[in-house]
Amino acid sequence: MRILSLAVVILAALISGCAYNASPYGASIRNVESIKSANIKPVAVAPFKSSKPGLDSITCRAAGPVIVKPNFETYIEKALIDELKLAGVYNQNSELVLTGNLENVDFSSGMTDGKWIFSLIVSNNKNQSFTANSTYEFSGSFIADKACQEVAQAFGPAIQKLIEDVVQNPKFRQLAH
Repeated sequence: MRILSLAVVILAALISGCAYNASPYGASIRNVESIKSANIKPVAVAPFKSSKPGLDSITCRAAGPVIVKPNFETYIEKALIDELKLAGVYNQNSELVLTGNLENVDFSSGMTDGKWIFSLIVSNNKNQSFTANSTYEFSGSFIADKACQEVAQAFGPAIQKLIEDVVQNPKFRQLAH
């Protein structure tokens, strides 16, 4: 009976898969310097929206979900706020308000390579906007567990790249003036 119980527990663990959690965001010096060099006015940031509101995970192969806390749009919003704060241009009381609408978030976890893919509409409260399309590539793996760990580990750097693509876009300077 013990062997049967142990076999059931092991089988359940194998079938259920694992969850792969994205790490908390770490600001990018490069992004902070880009924001500083843009000479923008202090800005506030309104809550980001998404074409899939509240989405906090995407299944990775059959290995389990890649989880982002609290969800994709809020993670990106808070990451941008961190970068703006470090650059000294964030003011939650500013009359100039930036926001984002996450149109697409996805990844691939190939056997030799992987990538995160984002499409983010950035706008201000003056009805000006632009779309940032960003792709971040990383190594893949034949083994599903390793590949999905790499997807989760690449999420923070992928968001750094997304913010880089936003703040280095010439239209960002126009939005934030």
